[in-house]
Amino acid sequence: MLFQLVFHIPNYTKDHSSFPMPIGGGYSYWFPLLSFFLDKANTLEIHCWNEEIETIEEMQTLYKESFEIVAEENLTIFKAVKSDELKSYLLNNHLNDDGKLKWFTVNLDKGLTQVFHSGHWGTEFFVPTASEEDITFIESVTPIGTQMHQYR
Repeated sequence: MLFQLVFHIPNYTKDHSSFPMPIGGGYSYWFPLLSFFLDKANTLEIHCWNEEIETIEEMQTLYKESFEIVAEENLTIFKAVKSDELKSYLLNNHLNDDGKLKWFTVNLDKGLTQVFHSGHWGTEFFVPTASEEDITFIESVTPIGTQMHQYR
């Protein structure tokens, strides 16, 4: 049986920031979670707010040939076919100099079908077709207190 799964990592914000940080301050769940779903996807889409200049410039400079870049009013969207180089970047170079996740949104698709959505800088997730095995895996790598909501 497949479920639509929404899950939220416990998080907090500092002072007047709107940036959610995982409680405990780490993203230890990012590598295993993203690696698991990257293996199921063949395309990816990354959204950055336009004021996230360092991340946008990094992606434009290092991976310019890899991405189709779409500039919207407040967002810069990077679309690409999954490659080993981009997979390594997403898994191993995901934090900025402040220790925060670089990307507001990461979408992984297989063809036209969404496989995985990460939102709010890696604290909110959606898996539209999660198997019981997928859910067990997600529960094993996400922090204690992660809120899981399953829908049929």
